[in-house]
Amino acid sequence: MSDYSLAEQMRGTWVTAAFGVYMFAISTLSYENFKFLIQNGISRQTFFNSQIVVNGLLILIGNTFNVAYQYLVLMPLVHARNTNIFMSSYAGYFHNSIVAFLFNFIFSGLLLVVGALAGMVIGNFLTLFSKFIQRIILIVTPIVGYITLMYAASRVILHHDFEMTWVANFAKFVLGYRSTGSYDPFPMIVAMVVVSAIMLLIVRYLFSKKQLKRE
Repeated sequence: MSDYSLAEQMRGTWVTAAFGVYMFAISTLSYENFKFLIQNGISRQTFFNSQIVVNGLLILIGNTFNVAYQYLVLMPLVHARNTNIFMSSYAGYFHNSIVAFLFNFIFSGLLLVVGALAGMVIGNFLTLFSKFIQRIILIVTPIVGYITLMYAASRVILHHDFEMTWVANFAKFVLGYRSTGSYDPFPMIVAMVVVSAIMLLIVRYLFSKKQLKRE
């Protein structure tokens, strides 16, 4: 225990990331609540609106805690500077620390929104199928996704011509890549807003297709 360091433990603790995982996980769990509430006379629209409001409040509270933890604990106590994606890639874009703080809050909150909506899309999509089909989807999808990801990564790494394709250029644009200085956060913020709006429409559509099932 002589080599134990509280500062190092705090520096390496993924406190902020843990909340993102939590929001994704609880957002996938929707059918049992849906079944219970619909059977008790709650409309699909009411349940959908309530779930969005609850997730929004959780994200607001969690994001506030995350940002406060970064600025009040990690940065002053353990001298950490790159405490999240925004701080490591985008914070230097702003010359005013207050503006950087505000956009850190917005950027981090949008990441949580995208993660929660992705969980809702996955969870509500799975509820359209029987438990047997759900298990097949959960087994096959990660395998196919991993193979596809490895193939795409090999193309990027092994083929230098890929660097000149529209895919790479589009990715650089969305990420706000700049050859000098910090990245531009605005393209990424706009992209997250657009993706969130699309996923929200998908979730709303999936809610309209839900049916009570006897299991």
